[in-house]
Amino acid sequence: MKKEARVEFGITITKPWSKEMYDYNEELAEVVKEKVHQMWVDALKEAMEDYRDEDELGNLYCELDWGQASDEMTRIQKAITYYSYSNQSIEEVADEVEETLEDMPLYQLKELVEELDIKLDKGFIGFN
Repeated sequence: MKKEARVEFGITITKPWSKEMYDYNEELAEVVKEKVHQMWVDALKEAMEDYRDEDELGNLYCELDWGQASDEMTRIQKAITYYSYSNQSIEEVADEVEETLEDMPLYQLKELVEELDIKLDKGFIGFN
């Protein structure tokens, strides 16, 4: 007897993945990247409140050591890069976080959503 096809978020799950599944997950990946990027920017702005004037954010941002990062910045950074930093500037770590996030494969983005408890209307499909 043929097994009934599983459907998630209106898409039939196939193995190997169909173009429709890839397209759906890639679209959701962009949403996740935007949300995580905004979380990162918000955490950075909050952490810099004591160290900047609005016009000088760029200058101070480059000079601050990663040791001055907030707990939220560290939480986001570790969820993305999986390791700790020392002796780097916030700018260096921020560049690594942004680059890693941009290049992150779908399965890691799915894990990142769970790790950072990001609320989404829909979830990634085809990973079960």
